[in-house]
Amino acid sequence: MGKGIGLLESKFSTGELKPVSSRKTVHDLVYEQLRDALMSGAFEARKAFTIASLSERFHTSHMPVREALRRLASENALSISASGTAYVPAITATELRDITLARMIVEGATARIAGPRLTEADIVTLEQILAHHRASASAGTNTEMTAANRAFHFHIYQAAGSRVLLSQIENLWLRSGPYVRFLSDRMRDLLKTEHRAGFTDQHEAMIEAIRSRDWIALGLACEADIKGSQDLLLDILASEEETTGTP
Repeated sequence: MGKGIGLLESKFSTGELKPVSSRKTVHDLVYEQLRDALMSGAFEARKAFTIASLSERFHTSHMPVREALRRLASENALSISASGTAYVPAITATELRDITLARMIVEGATARIAGPRLTEADIVTLEQILAHHRASASAGTNTEMTAANRAFHFHIYQAAGSRVLLSQIENLWLRSGPYVRFLSDRMRDLLKTEHRAGFTDQHEAMIEAIRSRDWIALGLACEADIKGSQDLLLDILASEEETTGTP
């Protein structure tokens, strides 16, 4: 497979939790796996975790799990109750708009900075990831679509060469996890509608902007991609709230 697919398979997993065995870095390994799973939308909103259940899942003692949960809570990715149970925050239209605004500002700017650093080889990689994204949409494999979307965006952002910007983007994606899951749970039905093309249209526009060396267009396409997902989510939230009384 191409470089882009290798990146997709190695760096951005579908969020499966695996046992950890290295005592030297066990806290970091637990944290990284939970963080990746949350960012990938592996857990739905209001999902609760107990230290005991996660310790059993990871084959570790309670301490590294407790530290990882506290660290994720400090990043606003989890909330922790008085009893010590951690849970994924509920989704709200207000927070979605807030996260989306921040993402558009930071990610749009980062894409513009990254643009001049992207090469023909990067374009090939992005085209490979986009092809994988489209194939996943055709096959209806939601987790692969999510991973491809993430790989595409981060391949561009990493080219900016800014660890500060990248860490801010990662945190925003981490906080977006429940919304990713919410959309993914409804993806099979959405792929049967006119929304199917919309999941990749802006990625194609981003590649074309890179090819034409138009960094303003690159940033605008990136922002449009982010806002498009927000608008779709808001429509679904409003529709389900109207039907059931709760999102």
